[in-house]
Amino acid sequence: MRHEADNDGTDRTGPDLWERKYHLALERMEHDEREFRAVGDVLRRLSLRLAVLVRGDGGELDRLLDSLTYELRGSPSPATLEPLLDALAEAVTQLDAAPSPASRPDEPSPERAVVDALRADVARLQDLLGAVSARLGDMTRYLAGENAASDAGEQGGRMLDAQVREEMRALGERTLAATDLASLQAEVDERLSVIDRHFRDFREREDARLTAYRERAKRMHDRVEQLESEATTLQDSLRREHELALTDRLTGLPNRLAYDRRVADIEREVREDGGVACIGAFDVDHFKVINDTYGHAAGDAVLRIVGQTLARELEGKAFVARYGGEEFVVLFADMNPDDAEVLSRHLCTTVEKLAFHASSKPVTVTMSGGLTRFTAAERAAAVFDRADRALYAAKRAGRNCCVVL
Repeated sequence: MRHEADNDGTDRTGPDLWERKYHLALERMEHDEREFRAVGDVLRRLSLRLAVLVRGDGGELDRLLDSLTYELRGSPSPATLEPLLDALAEAVTQLDAAPSPASRPDEPSPERAVVDALRADVARLQDLLGAVSARLGDMTRYLAGENAASDAGEQGGRMLDAQVREEMRALGERTLAATDLASLQAEVDERLSVIDRHFRDFREREDARLTAYRERAKRMHDRVEQLESEATTLQDSLRREHELALTDRLTGLPNRLAYDRRVADIEREVREDGGVACIGAFDVDHFKVINDTYGHAAGDAVLRIVGQTLARELEGKAFVARYGGEEFVVLFADMNPDDAEVLSRHLCTTVEKLAFHASSKPVTVTMSGGLTRFTAAERAAAVFDRADRALYAAKRAGRNCCVVL
């Protein structure tokens, strides 16, 4: 469902919108009812004039015309008028069939001329009434369609309503002043034609307004889609930049910044929730010698392979990051010190078994490590310093081992 809002942000798709539509439709129906009543009054007055015009027979026809005149001056119902109309039709037929001694067979009698004129006027009156009803019905259906199709053309609708009211007022005045049925019919046709022009003008304005609205809505929709696409692209770019900012380019492991964020979370968990955690610091043995002997490309390859090995062995068990240079740091969250020690020694043994070659010669690479436990009273930096001291103790102990403090 489509939602629209006014300039002040008011939602126009709620109960107020449907209440406004209901009142607008009700006003249209009341307007049409008033117009139909006005036309009915005009036709009733015309019938009264015709009844006066055709009097003079002095017989049954005059009596029926007197009864019709009496009924029309009130508020007759169809049940009252129908018998009178039937009786009038029968009286007119009998009058038409009766011979007139004063008239020759080949000349119409005065009574016959009156009847013929009456019949012609009635036929024209019926045609006029049918045309008026059809035109008003078309207008009513059009207004109903416009009310359902558009809820934003209220100003145009008010202007159209004023124009139609003015034309119907003029029609009523001209009808009262009409002296015969022909002039009445001409006035009705002219006024209805003017009303038709007002309706066509209104429809053209509404079509133009709706076309412009649809074009604006499409442009807005296209712009929203463009902005959504740009926002998605920007989010993806920001996510990639964020990942790059937290990733070591050489090894593909989390970097020092990623470690700082993770260790802050672990420190808070240990201090507030009483969690268990350990920090392990690991360093490639004799890394400077590897760089000096085989070159920095060989050193980079050693760091890359060692980092990938640590990530593979610790996947799903601990967090590993490149701390800097040839040093790596491991966070053993929710792991007791004994299990962390077993896993740390396994890492040193696994690195020792790696097969490295430089200049077509095998190169032995080992790693030393230091492990310590988190305590609730310590900050993360202090715990890492102790792990680093344990690492250097392992270096002094001959390397390729893990020391626990």
